[in-house]
Amino acid sequence: MDGNDNIQVLRLVELDHTGNKLVPYTQEFRVHGFDIYWDSLDPTELTFMFVNHQRTGDGISIFQHKIGTRFLRHIKTVKSPLLYAANDVVATSRSTFYATNDMRSTNKLMRMIEILFGMPWGHIVYYGHEKMLTTAASGISYPNGIARSADGNTIYVAASSEPSINIFRPRPDGSLELMGKTVFGNFVPDNISVDTATGQLLVSGKCSSMFM
Repeated sequence: MDGNDNIQVLRLVELDHTGNKLVPYTQEFRVHGFDIYWDSLDPTELTFMFVNHQRTGDGISIFQHKIGTRFLRHIKTVKSPLLYAANDVVATSRSTFYATNDMRSTNKLMRMIEILFGMPWGHIVYYGHEKMLTTAASGISYPNGIARSADGNTIYVAASSEPSINIFRPRPDGSLELMGKTVFGNFVPDNISVDTATGQLLVSGKCSSMFM
């Protein structure tokens, strides 16, 4: 949606094999969670990061968008054995991010068992400037939505099977230190957004844990 509240359709493109021409995006695009990153150093550019459930495995697909154009240019798709049950992503720069793996299992039956018993087997991964994924935090019951404070000093994660919002502080190496949590009664948190003006969290979810 543009500044006049008009909905725009953005095409997905990528560079061809010569690196000189934009052509239609050729990879699978099976989107789950996503985030948009804006850098004040270049206010004309946005970075889009998508959880992409490709048949060859989950990945985070990163696209660049120049404001005023009608396309997203594919930069790269990050994949790793550590990223196998991706749910949501939050960008920390144009090329770095945290992502949630909501469960340990990929088998449907085992995933249902993990949900039923609230097993703390999910974790968060970090992709840093070293261009490799590492485990940033573990032992989380269904880490779902993830968000970042405006100053970048706090990471919020919805632990849907607990249910709670976990509050983390990033360490210099990208790992996350648990600082506290807000536990809910009969509300299951899902997606999180941060109001950059006030710092307040906007949390969507389900009104009963039975929906899990």
